[in-house]
Amino acid sequence: MRVCLYSFVLFLYRGLIRLAALFQSKAHLMNEGQKHVWDGLEEHFETNKKPVVWFHTASMGEFEQGRPIIESYKKENPSHFILVTFFSPSGYEVRKNYAGADYVSYLPLDGYFTSSRFIDLVKPSLAVFVKYEFWHYYLTGLKKRSIPTILVSAIFRPKQVFFNWYGGFFLRLLACFDHLFVQDQASADLLQRPNVTVAGDTRFDRVLDTLRNPVPWNLLTKFLDNKEFMVVGSAWQADMDCLIPIINSKKYPFKWVIAPHEIHSDELKTWEDQIDLQVTYSIGPFIENADVLFVNEVGRLANLYRGASFAYIGGAFGDGLHSTLEAAVFGPTVFLGNKNYLKFREARELIELGLAFPIGSSDELDQTMREIYASDDVFVNKQVQSRAYVQLQAGATERIMEFVRNLAINGRK
Repeated sequence: MRVCLYSFVLFLYRGLIRLAALFQSKAHLMNEGQKHVWDGLEEHFETNKKPVVWFHTASMGEFEQGRPIIESYKKENPSHFILVTFFSPSGYEVRKNYAGADYVSYLPLDGYFTSSRFIDLVKPSLAVFVKYEFWHYYLTGLKKRSIPTILVSAIFRPKQVFFNWYGGFFLRLLACFDHLFVQDQASADLLQRPNVTVAGDTRFDRVLDTLRNPVPWNLLTKFLDNKEFMVVGSAWQADMDCLIPIINSKKYPFKWVIAPHEIHSDELKTWEDQIDLQVTYSIGPFIENADVLFVNEVGRLANLYRGASFAYIGGAFGDGLHSTLEAAVFGPTVFLGNKNYLKFREARELIELGLAFPIGSSDELDQTMREIYASDDVFVNKQVQSRAYVQLQAGATERIMEFVRNLAINGRK
């Protein structure tokens, strides 16, 4: 009965995507991607003879968690075929040309026939789901075919559907995984299953890799001109409402590097008009001696924090906080909105260690920044402690890879 209800919801969802595609850009991208998804899959897999390892990531956040495993696996098994699938266009459109995979695709929407067609075409030797995404027909189809399937970087909380009286349908899906690698002991305690390992969060490995492998950007070097700077990562309007008075106060001898959550020229122009300092853009005519740089291109944020004095991470005043780890690995003291951050374990831990500060107003942000900036010892100690925190949390990728190495990854039949 619940499978029928699940199928009916999927049917409604497909219809809603088609309808929304007429009005909404993301839905349009997703709808177009689903229209052509089989063409690309058939082109790459009908004649493929290599062993296939399939990584499924919902969107960009999950991709960044899966990326260390993808790249570690590919390094050890260069002759194997790596398939990466996305559910969301915000992930697929940014990473569709990702060099670490042999092919990147949308995942065909779940269903009995579509999942069977996908699995029988791709013939994965191993399926790796990252953090979330529990698609009934895909998971049961993999289990039916005895294809090893693992979940990595997962995190579970008591309020999730699995642990409510109505969540039995989804809880049973967890039995489709051969092994579940969770981020923390609390998740393992909730699951109470023998095939669960507390491996940690692969994002720590990912940001450490970013630290160790710098990507130079001449435009940023030219803009900074050896001056101190603060980075605002994944900024929303609510974040800028808090930050613009600080920028305009000119209390700090900083340059400001601001990367919006989404690039909308009208919104950036509104922010520019509210800022008293000279503004320039990473794409567009470069203005010499500007004090504020708007990064109006994707793919730059993770490398912007290197050398920053402070970092403000956006999103917590809205739906959810962006990655604090991308900043913390480089050492700047981190600030964030004081609303929606509690579900992010690393944010809570950074706050408990005094390395990140939730703030609710411009005045509160200004006061905390001044206290830290006024003391060289405090300023430097926080940088050292922040880097050490990330270093101590690393290693999840290797723990997962130890398990994967013991699997017999064979060629296609």
